[in-house]
Amino acid sequence: NGSGTCSNCAAGTYLNRTDGSVCLDCPANTYSLTGSDEITDCICNIGYAGSDGKACTACAEGTFKQVNGSGTCSNCAAGTYLNRTDGSVCLDCPANTYSLTGSDEITDC
Repeated sequence: NGSGTCSNCAAGTYLNRTDGSVCLDCPANTYSLTGSDEITDCICNIGYAGSDGKACTACAEGTFKQVNGSGTCSNCAAGTYLNRTDGSVCLDCPANTYSLTGSDEITDC
């Protein structure tokens, strides 16, 4: 009868139709703010890369991504490493050791 009130979709969901009543989940490894109304409002999480509105993939070992949103992962700088996927910060090599760019194990130091 049209007398109901509308509610915003929760964070992590979106609704892109005015006649819809069910919010849709964002694709894998993405996030959206409360009240999102387009799938492109679903952006990649920190440590994940891809395009807005699409499922995002984890950054590989030796790479990182520090911000939410679309984009690519970056290699860890020389003198650092990252031995896990979905990383946001590379780890420093131990004192008096060094590693090449994109190192993915402490033994690379």
